[in-house]
Parts: sequence; structure tokens; C-alpha cells
Amino acid sequence: MSEDKSATVCPWCQTEIVWDEEVGPEETCPHCFNELNDYRSLHVHLDGDDLELTDDDDDLTELNGYEAAVKKRLEQQEDGMECVRCQDEMVLAGAMKVEEGQFVPVPSSGSAPGFLKPPFRMNMFVCPSCFQVSYSLSDEDRVRLVNQWSNLNQDHDG
Repeated sequence: MSEDKSATVCPWCQTEIVWDEEVGPEETCPHCFNELNDYRSLHVHLDGDDLELTDDDDDLTELNGYEAAVKKRLEQQEDGMECVRCQDEMVLAGAMKVEEGQFVPVPSSGSAPGFLKPPFRMNMFVCPSCFQVSYSLSDEDRVRLVNQWSNLNQDHDG
């Protein structure tokens, strides 16, 4: 005999919200801080029985394939980034080279030189859950930036 359970799934990050029976339901998603109310929430009643897929459930099969491909990709990648929106691990989608003309650096002012000058490469990450896109400076350009700024500091000190 299975006991009927109720679960809330956040419509933004697709996280199942589990709440304490003494405290009551959550008002916001603890993962992405989306407001949870009847307008924005999906309430799912689970009876514990496994469902069999029918011919109409091709979308679910495609979603399972998507999740498996994402999991495989995450296991293979060395660098990781957490999504700022839903805190899921992001997939490294590729690198982007930024040339002069594509990026206008903040100009130098007084004793503060410009921070980053093209060309440089950025790693692009995509969240597999909410599809937020984030960038980070490539490892080589991080080292180059630190070395440039270290040398500038030594020039001003010496």
C-alpha cells in the first residue's frame, strides 16, 4: 500500500521542494529564491507507483536522453561553474575569442591602468536546467592578466 504524498516543484529551476510538516510549505524556493504560490507553482501528487511510458510520452523519453547527455558531459569536463540563477552545475559549451573591435576596455585613469585588453578568450558555460549563460576568462588569460597587473604594481613600487 502506498501513501499519497504531495510535492511542489519550482517552475524556474525544476527542483522538488521538500518542506517540514511542522513549519509548513515554503514561500520561496530555497534553490533559486523564486516565489512559490498558487500562481507560479506546480503541485504534483505522487502515489509511488511507477508509470509505464505510452506512445504519447516521446517528450519524456527525449528529456531522459537530454539528462543523460548532460550528465555524461559534466563528468568529462574539468572546469566547472555554478549557475547564479538556480545553482545547478553548468556545462562548458566552448570558448570564444574576443578581438579588438569586439570589446572596448575601460580606459586608464590616473594611476589605475585599464583592466583587460583584447585579444583574450572566454569560456562559455550554459546551465542545462534554466539555460542561463555565463562566461569566465580562460586559464591562459587569467595568468596573463595577473602577471600584467603584478608587473604594473612592481613598476609603481620600485
